[in-house]
Amino acid sequence: MVSLPPPRTTELFYGGQWNNISGDMRESDPVTITRGVSSEGNRTDPGAATATLNNRHGRYSPRDPLSDLYGEIGRNTGWRFSVRAGGPHLACPAGIYSISTPDGPGLDILGDIDVRLDAALDTWLSPQMLAIRWAPGGHLHWALELGQNGRLYVVWSPTGAPAATRYARATAPVPAYPGQRLVVRATLDVDNGNTGCTTTFFTGPTMDGPWTALGAPVVSAVTTSLFNASAPLYIGDNVVSLTPDGTSGLDRLRGRVYGLRVYNGIDGALVVDADPVTQAAAGATSWTDATGHAWTLSGTAALSNRHTRMVGEVPAWPPSRDLSGADVTTAIAPAGIMRRLGSGNKPLDSALRRFIQRAPGLLECWPLTDGAQATQGASLLGSRPAMPVASGADPEWARGELGDWIEPVAHFPTGSFGTLNMTPPAASSAGWSVDVFRAGRGVNEWIEVQDLGRGTDTDPRNTWLLLMQTEFDHILIFRESQSGDSSSTAFLGTVTAPGIYDERPHHIRISTTVSPGNTAWTLYIDGTPVTGGVEEVTGKGIGRVGLLWDLTNSSDTLSAGYVTCWGPSGPTAAATYQAYMGFPGEPAGGRVLRLAAEQGIPAYLMGPPDEDTPLGIQKPAKLLDAFASIAETDLGYMLEQRDATALVYRSRTTLYNQPPAFVLNFAAGLVSAPFRPIDDDKLTENDITVQRDGGGFSNAVLDSGRMSVLDPPAGVGRYDISRTLSLAADDQTADHAWWRLHLGTYDGLRYTRITVDLGNPRAYALVNAIYRADVGDLIRLTGLPADHGPDDVDLIIRGYTEEISATRWTITFNCAPGQPWAVGIVDDPDYGRADTDGSELAAPADADDTTLMVTATAGPRWTTDPADMPMDIRAGGEVMTVSRITAQIEDTFDRTVTNGWGTATSGHTWTTTGGTAANYSVQGA
Repeated sequence: MVSLPPPRTTELFYGGQWNNISGDMRESDPVTITRGVSSEGNRTDPGAATATLNNRHGRYSPRDPLSDLYGEIGRNTGWRFSVRAGGPHLACPAGIYSISTPDGPGLDILGDIDVRLDAALDTWLSPQMLAIRWAPGGHLHWALELGQNGRLYVVWSPTGAPAATRYARATAPVPAYPGQRLVVRATLDVDNGNTGCTTTFFTGPTMDGPWTALGAPVVSAVTTSLFNASAPLYIGDNVVSLTPDGTSGLDRLRGRVYGLRVYNGIDGALVVDADPVTQAAAGATSWTDATGHAWTLSGTAALSNRHTRMVGEVPAWPPSRDLSGADVTTAIAPAGIMRRLGSGNKPLDSALRRFIQRAPGLLECWPLTDGAQATQGASLLGSRPAMPVASGADPEWARGELGDWIEPVAHFPTGSFGTLNMTPPAASSAGWSVDVFRAGRGVNEWIEVQDLGRGTDTDPRNTWLLLMQTEFDHILIFRESQSGDSSSTAFLGTVTAPGIYDERPHHIRISTTVSPGNTAWTLYIDGTPVTGGVEEVTGKGIGRVGLLWDLTNSSDTLSAGYVTCWGPSGPTAAATYQAYMGFPGEPAGGRVLRLAAEQGIPAYLMGPPDEDTPLGIQKPAKLLDAFASIAETDLGYMLEQRDATALVYRSRTTLYNQPPAFVLNFAAGLVSAPFRPIDDDKLTENDITVQRDGGGFSNAVLDSGRMSVLDPPAGVGRYDISRTLSLAADDQTADHAWWRLHLGTYDGLRYTRITVDLGNPRAYALVNAIYRADVGDLIRLTGLPADHGPDDVDLIIRGYTEEISATRWTITFNCAPGQPWAVGIVDDPDYGRADTDGSELAAPADADDTTLMVTATAGPRWTTDPADMPMDIRAGGEVMTVSRITAQIEDTFDRTVTNGWGTATSGHTWTTTGGTAANYSVQGA
């Protein structure tokens, strides 16, 4: 029987470290943890937990000065909860340790090698030794290392000597966030058949894949071999402290190791199969693996079965006591970081403002986003405000628009003229850039940038001017020089048809770079350089920026804002323009990382960022609403990291074609009550319109079949829905509409909640796999009753609630159909197969038939290539594995038959006419 409650550890973060308070837990009250999306919800909720602490001693009364934790705990104190269950992993913290097995049979691989490590590293970016077979005195066999920037290395020596060491480095980093568990794999083909050797790197979810190539194969023009070393095999020990190219020192592996496999040959004979989860005992200092190797560990390494189930924050410490006052408790409700991030109601500032505030080299910025009653424009960094010149008109504050994704800015009244002067703090460097963001046609505009010169003979002053004239559709560039009593004006050039005199937002930048005796200047429009030159003047810092307008006798409009001064290390014009436009085309994961970084929140990606959905303009929204918009568009999951105070975005692409995280056999009693699958239409959507926010739309309709818009019984009737998504381009809308139609027309039961009772020994046997599973992973149900259909059922985990008490230990998973996420992949050997357009049985078949007669009624014929076998097909709701396909009538006569010809290869029975039976025989065998 499973002991309840399972061993668990509760910790609070104070005094700069995690402190164990498990002794104060009220064991009679359950601990509950909720994560992900609720069963009927549409967006990820902040993680939540409940627990009760005994508080007779008053420790957990943060306002009590007699508490020993007074001043140490309070609102949003860190809380961590973990459970010890199942088989152990290798815990490898910082410090000195050794995990090794001695030299023995099977380790001496001389040719091709295949190494796989299942691990969750504290960081996948810093140099660490992962596994190595080595001994002093010239006995290097091979090593798998993690180098700088997350690149894997394979290192080996044909002779064992350091001078003969060879290596290959992966061309792409490991795509994993801190603490993420995955398998890294490296194969070395010592003779690739083309006078060279090839090293290939992979990642995958399990030791058996499926595998994703990590960059391109690394090919050397020379064949190689491996030295027959007499050496131990180490996990994580940095007995060799440098990567072979000498670029970085190697630490010991830091994190958790779940297994190591080594194959003699690529997918060859398994010679090392270290799987402590199934082979070792928690707390032991040694174990024997499945291939007979004895492993020992020492130092800080340990065999641990501790699983962190939640890291959160305690927002409140409400005291509670019974009527007698003798029993005092504190019921806490720790929550994930998203609760605090969503507590305010202020929308994020515009992407442009946030970009300017965080970019390096900012001297000053005047957003001109002041309220309607303003008389001046406040600066971001506290310099003097932007002031209108008394002889001209004042701007109309808060009435201008650059774009609906940017705060209202200054509008210059129709028929008026005026000037805004802005003075940045003195710049120590002469090189600078000035940005102006504008919208509207305008008539005549000037941008003046005056340097810090005093205008004397010994200290000349230069003023750079841009004159923008709508009537002539050009921009004129001048430089005025003041020196004592004399002045001069130099005409620097003309930009014809600059494309800015319309109602669209545009970005103007003038930039200078100073060298002795010369100043180079460049004019940028919308992030692109359009003209420039070099002037024989000594550049100085910015003294004043002027924004002038003249709309006299005109009905045209003009708005401007975010006048910004940069030093020489400011951002590029292209990057600034992207921010101005709200980062259109930004991938979903990239937007998550940017928004989180702007808020100072650690955030990571799960999935290849280059495959995320390109998003549209970032609109004003609260932070969690912005995250929800990203996830809704990409169909990913915005999550809190389970074992750290950080965010993780799991992209849509990680949901495709997953192996199950674990399998629950219903017939074996692994699914607990309540078990109430629903056959309803809650998820049905067969007429879907997807509109790009601010752009075009596409419509997808299923017009035939059981789930179509046809009236019953031919279909289910019309279920129409419209969604507006943040997409970068109109041509994305069709793909998103048809994919959502695919999800919305899945024909099957809804298994909204699946409960697993870990107090059941049969279920507890799966605890390691169950505890590894997270939001977005796949569960497979097998052994279901006949009325559920003949197939196994795949489910995507959307969230879960775990409850642990002295009498109960359950996890209830909130699920969505998983089968629609099994998709085809072009040119993939497993997922690259297409169905015919129609097939039907050419002859009846029953349950015990092993051969089917099939006719293709439309489209291409079925493949008969033996290389395509085996494959699964579905007929009448039943999945069958096909081992061979032949033509309608085919006979290879590879059998022995007397008195007849027997049954043809294609299943037809031969009949004979004439002569006697003895005249007929087959001697193919």
